[in-house]
Amino acid sequence: MRFIYLVLSLILFISCGYATETHTWVPDNDLWQEDNINFVSNIDEGLFGLIIDIGKELYEPTAKDWNETLSISKSWDSPIVNASAWRNGAGNTEIMMYGGLARREEVIPQGFALVLCHELNHLYGGEPYIHTYLKMAAEGQSDWMGASWCLKNIVEKLKSTYGIETTPYMQQMCNDDPVCLQQLAGGNSLGKLLAELGGESVPDYETPDPSIVKKTNTSYPKTTQCRLDSYHNGALGLDRPLCWYKPPEKKKKEPKDN
Repeated sequence: MRFIYLVLSLILFISCGYATETHTWVPDNDLWQEDNINFVSNIDEGLFGLIIDIGKELYEPTAKDWNETLSISKSWDSPIVNASAWRNGAGNTEIMMYGGLARREEVIPQGFALVLCHELNHLYGGEPYIHTYLKMAAEGQSDWMGASWCLKNIVEKLKSTYGIETTPYMQQMCNDDPVCLQQLAGGNSLGKLLAELGGESVPDYETPDPSIVKKTNTSYPKTTQCRLDSYHNGALGLDRPLCWYKPPEKKKKEPKDN
């Protein structure tokens, strides 16, 4: 059940007098049991490290502006199919990236970069926040922001398409722009993995989640399709999907006195 997110992906405790908050890309799962470190995947250890280094370089100035030290651990040998971001409120942040995620056959380099961007934007993606004290961005916000500027810049610095799969819809929406196509391809690859994790059908950019929330959901969106919609809208510069985001109501203008 998705409310188990509260236990699996959010850890709040007191350490050395500071509140600490940790969030993961997906809830805890047992896909680590399928990991094979010798599997020839889309991402080798060198590319794994390069993507992480690019992301860290992009966000170090932001971390400095927040008076924080950003650390990213490269756990290539770990079978864990996940990633996490951590902040303690005392100027320290850490992201954990795992080889088990990078070795999944569904995950292409742009998709792995998007998970890294998700974690970076838990830290620096802005409102809506899960908890305002430590300013950790909501899950949907981290997806939406991660698919935008962060993924675009990593893709541009990688300077390779890595044999991505595109569709006529993606080509039309991107006007055949190669960077935009890679952003959407990265989201597509994660949609396949998220569907496997959730036991759902594979989502499609052309069939967005029609649901409209009455209140912004700061936890994981209810459907895999809703998460894919965030990747889609972030990559294309569109608004946050209403399947998780409730825009603030506009204040009614007061009538002018005659």
